[in-house]
Amino acid sequence: MENQISRFLVFLSVFTLIIGLGYTYTGFRLIQGFGGQSWVSWLTWGLIFLFTLSIPVSYYISLTSDQERIQTVFSYLAFTGLGFFTILFSLVLLKDITTISLNGITSFFSPSSDADNGGLIQRRQFLNQVLSFSVLGLAGGLTGIGFYQAHKKLKVIEVDVLEKNLHSSLEGFKIVQISDIHIGPTIKKSFLEAVVKTVNELEPDLIAITGDLVDGPVSKLGRHITPLANLKSKYGTFFVTGNHEYYSGALSWIRELKGHGIQVLLNENRILQHGNASITLAGVTDLKAGSIIAEHKTDPHQAMRGGETTDYKILLAHQPNSVFESAEAGFDLQLSGHTHGGQYFPGNILIYLAQKFVAGLHRHKSTWIYVSRGTGYWGPPLRLGAPSEISVIQLKKNS
Repeated sequence: MENQISRFLVFLSVFTLIIGLGYTYTGFRLIQGFGGQSWVSWLTWGLIFLFTLSIPVSYYISLTSDQERIQTVFSYLAFTGLGFFTILFSLVLLKDITTISLNGITSFFSPSSDADNGGLIQRRQFLNQVLSFSVLGLAGGLTGIGFYQAHKKLKVIEVDVLEKNLHSSLEGFKIVQISDIHIGPTIKKSFLEAVVKTVNELEPDLIAITGDLVDGPVSKLGRHITPLANLKSKYGTFFVTGNHEYYSGALSWIRELKGHGIQVLLNENRILQHGNASITLAGVTDLKAGSIIAEHKTDPHQAMRGGETTDYKILLAHQPNSVFESAEAGFDLQLSGHTHGGQYFPGNILIYLAQKFVAGLHRHKSTWIYVSRGTGYWGPPLRLGAPSEISVIQLKKNS
């Protein structure tokens, strides 16, 4: 427990330092763009100081306060502010890169005389001021749109996985996948109740939860996952750990989930008989699990053991990058999450630097992989270009 707290404090300290530097750069560049008036400077630096501190303070309140409503409101303010500044920093950086590039090109092709320098400087200052106000307004608008999209009705995504040699009994076999709900500072029991209601209406053969269900300890969030006990399907609900479970006390959460009738797959499988066909349903621990709990090191080959001869083999793995090893282990289909589809700008661009498979259905060698954009969100309560989803995966014969 002490190691877990120490890791969290290190993470929080580094995270706060990084966002503080980003906020400082953003404030410095905007103050210059607005002309550097003293009242603008004081206001900007005051807001930056408050928003930088709001993240560690919100975590402290969430871990120590019993006043859940206060904690939720404060977390919304802190993380919405984080989302706004993330977008604003990206736009300011893009503005600066574009401006420097254009000024360099203009100076090279149209050198100015000393007489022209005064007018050129004034024009550049005016353009910088217009651009500064524009990026501020655009960041505010995108934050508002992202906030709305993160809280509107969940989108149900239907996906057909086409297989040439699919057993006839498996035609139309339906899996409903939920992933990356992130119950924690701003996502609570009521959200999960709505998810459970939608999932049950889809009448799945089985339900897969592919990790990052929670962001916090069982002692604080245990009551918020109770709706999971109401999930209904033919073969039950299966869960694999994500990286955030290991930040939140994975062993405690595994016990808690089992108490609600959830089957947790830790590098293991279950053999399901569906009509005249058999299915290997396996699950692996998160790719990072072994660095926190040594015996939880992810192992798709171990997860396959005993299920090699069934008619269809499915792996639940939180991170898409597990597919490189799961394909070697012989799985036909992998269901993953983790990426959130990038969640919002600029994440939905930068995510491609870390992930080959970001969202949707893909093929790697002989293995299909479906990557959910996530059912909830992490951190900033925003979604831009990557809508939250409940995924309905159906097996179909490719005739």
